[in-house]
Amino acid sequence: MAWSQTLQDASFKGIVFEVVKTDDSSERAIAEHTYPYVDGSDIEDMGRGARRISVEAVFYGDDYETRLQKFLAVLDQAGAGEFIHPVFGSIKNAQAARSSVHHDAESPDYASVPVEFIESTPGNPFFDRSLPSQMADAVQQHGVLATASASAAAAALIERLSAANPLAGLDALRDTLTAPLLAIAAQTGVVLSGLDVLAYPRAWGNDIAALVDGILDVRDFGSRLAADWASIQSDLNAFSIFSAPPSTATVPAPAQITSGSVPTEAQAIAATSATIQVNTAVGLANAASYVLASEAATPTLSPVEIEAICNKARIALDVAIEQVRAIYGIEQSRTITEPLKDQGLAVQEAARSIIEARPPLMLRTVEAPGNFRLLAHLWYADHTRAAELFRLNGARSPFVEVGDRVHAYAS
Repeated sequence: MAWSQTLQDASFKGIVFEVVKTDDSSERAIAEHTYPYVDGSDIEDMGRGARRISVEAVFYGDDYETRLQKFLAVLDQAGAGEFIHPVFGSIKNAQAARSSVHHDAESPDYASVPVEFIESTPGNPFFDRSLPSQMADAVQQHGVLATASASAAAAALIERLSAANPLAGLDALRDTLTAPLLAIAAQTGVVLSGLDVLAYPRAWGNDIAALVDGILDVRDFGSRLAADWASIQSDLNAFSIFSAPPSTATVPAPAQITSGSVPTEAQAIAATSATIQVNTAVGLANAASYVLASEAATPTLSPVEIEAICNKARIALDVAIEQVRAIYGIEQSRTITEPLKDQGLAVQEAARSIIEARPPLMLRTVEAPGNFRLLAHLWYADHTRAAELFRLNGARSPFVEVGDRVHAYAS
């Protein structure tokens, strides 16, 4: 996404102002060591000096004097403060070094204020913030840890159970392990390991993860985002029925698993069900990340739709966390639940960044009959944004009448 689509409102110590130009510079302290009769010199890097950020703030309109006075008053205050760079984001400690105010007789009710800020905190990097697309891509990293930990915990449990009962059939556990593989493999076309699920429970865990990935891989997350998201929810819901815990009306819930005791078959079944639930929840969160990454590049969804996608993923992750804690206990389950919590936060932050990257959504009143193309030309001087207005309003007709209330971005 180009920087022109992700600009932030510039501000200093909370006072927002408009900027028409920025000039950012920095230099490194260099020590040069030369030697007699030796060509060249050794260069020693002594570190980077403070960054200098020059901006040209502008104030215009009938009330420009009031806003200009507030800005100048902030510049006169002693000490550093937070400066929001329109491109690079927050610089926590910036010192206003010098400024000037320019008026021109040919530009009434207008003033430009060149200001130079000097970075006050050593080592503060530019681009400290993550772009929405980067935040969406980061969602999947946490899910990998959660599914791996859940599969490893279930596999260790099955291995302990099999070692303690080498002659037991464990038919109920075998059926629980095999059912999702047989039911979903044909739909996804994923090639499974084919190994015995009781003898190789770790291979079973890899097969479960591969099946969930296969459900996601058949979508391209392109022009049909809403349809892809709906179909993925349907497929993962069908997959998650195998993670449903036994009904308490007929079968009592198994006791929490402890590391010092031999697990029962019921506990192993509960652990495998939790593993499936973790994989489906992570799969839904990963699907949400694909949707959000596509949305960051090409907006097609409204803020309400983005929020709904985020909520669906977080609810699934919460269900998985509760199920894991019910089986392993809070302390023992931390290697699984902590990555799940991190993934839920990552989904939320990615959705928030995408929503905040856009102008505020507002309701506007139509003042003349016409259509969305005319409204886009009137409000934005860009008739191609008609599709955006059509989408934001869930409209069935492109025509509007006087007095209609239309959802539209502020700019």
